[in-house]
Amino acid sequence: MDILRPPTVWIDGRCYRTITPVVSSTSNYAEEDSYADDPYNDDVNCGMEEDVDNFQIEKLLNGKCRTSLAVANVYHSYLIGSRGATKKRIESETYTQIKFPNRGQGGDVEIIGKDVKTVRQARIKLELLVAQARRKQAFTHFLCIPFNKPNIQEKFIEFKEKVLETCGGCREVTKDLFQNPTHLHLTITVLTLVDDREREEACENLMEWKRSELALSEPMRVELRGIEYMNDDPGCVHVLYAKVNPLSWADSLQELANSLLNRFVKAGLVNCQYERVKLHVTVMNSKFVVDRDDSCNPDEKVDKTERESFDARQIIEEYGEFYFGELEVNEIHMSLRYSSTSDRFYTATSKITLEC
Repeated sequence: MDILRPPTVWIDGRCYRTITPVVSSTSNYAEEDSYADDPYNDDVNCGMEEDVDNFQIEKLLNGKCRTSLAVANVYHSYLIGSRGATKKRIESETYTQIKFPNRGQGGDVEIIGKDVKTVRQARIKLELLVAQARRKQAFTHFLCIPFNKPNIQEKFIEFKEKVLETCGGCREVTKDLFQNPTHLHLTITVLTLVDDREREEACENLMEWKRSELALSEPMRVELRGIEYMNDDPGCVHVLYAKVNPLSWADSLQELANSLLNRFVKAGLVNCQYERVKLHVTVMNSKFVVDRDDSCNPDEKVDKTERESFDARQIIEEYGEFYFGELEVNEIHMSLRYSSTSDRFYTATSKITLEC
C-alpha cells in the first residue's frame, strides 16, 4: 500500500481513510452464524474535519443524544458480529447504545449516547463497516451507456465472423468469448443495491446529477474504432475491448462519466477504486465462457475464478483498427444485472436522456 495514498471510502459526502486492511472469513452476511470480525481499529480519520455531517442528531428530554442510520437488513449481522461482539465493542468504545430492528422487520439502526461526539463516533464506525461489507457483495446494478444500436451490432457481428474465420485456430478463441450483440454497452460503474431504499437512493442521485451537473452544448457523438486488451501480454488475454473515440469536442464523454462516478462515490453508493472511468466497450471476455458453461449445466457447480485466457496476438495484428461504427450518446441507464427486455438489452431500473 502506498502510504501517501491510503485507501479511502466516501460516506454521505465525507471521505475517510481506512487504517487496518480487512480480512473477512465469509462474504455471506445474511447467515446468522457467519460473521466477519470487525475490520477497523480505533483510528478513524476524516479527510476534512470541518465537514458538516449529512445526518441529524437530536437531543432527548433526558439530556442524551440520538441518531438513526438506515442499514439494509443484509448488513445487520456484519455490524452485530459473532455473539454481538462487534456491537458491544463499538458501544464500549463510544459509550453509546446501539439498537437494531427485530429480525425480519424493517426500520433504522438507532444510536443513543451521552453527547453529540460519542453518537457521531459510533455512527461513523457503523457506516465504515457497512461500506466494507458492501465491497464483499456481488454487484446488482450498473450505470452504463448502451452501444447496441443496429449499425454497431451489424459491424460487431462482422468482426466476430472474421475473427472466428481467420483466428479460430488461436488458443482458446471460440464463439463463446464474444459479447452478445444486443448487450454492447460502456460501463461507467457497478453498484450493489440490496434493498428498495438503496435502489430509490441510486435513482434519485442519477436524476439529481442530470438536473444539477449535466449541461451539453451539442450532441455527443463517438465512434468505436480499434481494439485493445486489458493486461500487458497479448498472448494471455481475458478481455478485449473496442476503443471509444470522440467525434465532437465541445463536451467530453470522459468528463461526463467521471462526474457521474464522483456523484455516486460521494453518495456512498460506490467504493471508488480508480480515479477515472475507463471508456471501453467489451467485445470478448473469458468470463462469458464460464457464465455460459454454468448456465448450460445448472446442476454442476462451476468455479467462477477458473477462467482460461486466450491468445489475442493475431486478432490484434489483423483487426487492431477495426471500425465498429459511430453513434450519438443520448442515454444513461441504471441497469439490472442478469436481466433482459423485449429488445434484449438489460432492464433499466432508471434512465436519463442527454439533451442539449
